[in-house]
Amino acid sequence: MLWRDIRAATRATLARTQRIGQLVVLESGLPEILPGAIFPLIIITSLGRAPTNAIPLPDDTASLEHALLHWRDGRWWLEDLESRNGTVLNGVLITQATPVMAGDVIGIGRVKLKLEAN
Repeated sequence: MLWRDIRAATRATLARTQRIGQLVVLESGLPEILPGAIFPLIIITSLGRAPTNAIPLPDDTASLEHALLHWRDGRWWLEDLESRNGTVLNGVLITQATPVMAGDVIGIGRVKLKLEAN
């Protein structure tokens, strides 16, 4: 029984760290993040100004914990975490968890990122 628990915990850990897509920087007003930069996605990917985010964006127009991109029910979902300047999906400000597809463009602060799914 102990081995079964260990295997289940290992599978759960691997699922949380498995790359299942990426965000590619299309535009950036930040010298630290250049267009073409790639950020791998994991099941739950946090974005924001804090260095503890999975994708840290050192942008003073982004909130510390700005948005969350998560994999649920076989698709990506984007959620704004009550940021002060909002999160934009394909040019539209989102107000609730919204499905995201490959090719969609996410705007956070001065950065625009395109979702590429594996």
